[in-house]
Amino acid sequence: MKSYPLAIGLALLSGCASPGFRYHTLQPASGQSATSTSHDQVRLTTVQIPAEVDTEQLVVRASNNTLVREPTDRWAAPLTDEIRGALDDAWQRDDGLEDVQNLGDGSRSIPQVGVQVQKLDATLGGNVELIANWWVSTGEGSTIKTWSCQRVIVEPAQSGIDGVVDAQQRVFRTLAGDMAASVRAMRNQHVPVCPGH
Repeated sequence: MKSYPLAIGLALLSGCASPGFRYHTLQPASGQSATSTSHDQVRLTTVQIPAEVDTEQLVVRASNNTLVREPTDRWAAPLTDEIRGALDDAWQRDDGLEDVQNLGDGSRSIPQVGVQVQKLDATLGGNVELIANWWVSTGEGSTIKTWSCQRVIVEPAQSGIDGVVDAQQRVFRTLAGDMAASVRAMRNQHVPVCPGH
């Protein structure tokens, strides 16, 4: 008789579970090796996203004025963390940069970067559109230098959720390259340049 409560509890947990969830990530498979083996440091201080996509579920556009949260397709981590991971992954693979937000003493000698996603729009079998602002700053006090850029990035999405996620991976990889170009320009004391403009 003592085993009944445990059995009932397990049955209830099993009944409450929602099978069939699929978890997605913005970081592509790790089969591709990094093109750069030496990494400069950068500190990604801020990742902001619109409220309508700040959910564990993937959000797609169903019509001109309707967004739908996919019931069984979810992000493997909070979307801000997924974006942070995707940017750092692309920086290390393609651009010779490494996010060291959790290392060091916060020295302003390390470029500080932040990104605000203004729009992340996805249509099944259509396009993924990303509109993002980012900023880079170095120095401190009277010597601090900051500039900001904006970019609209559009990638075609194949049919299905997997096609949407693949396109989202590509737009954030492009964004990472643009942000890296801004960091390099500031480090080399070049005039502010916003890639794609």
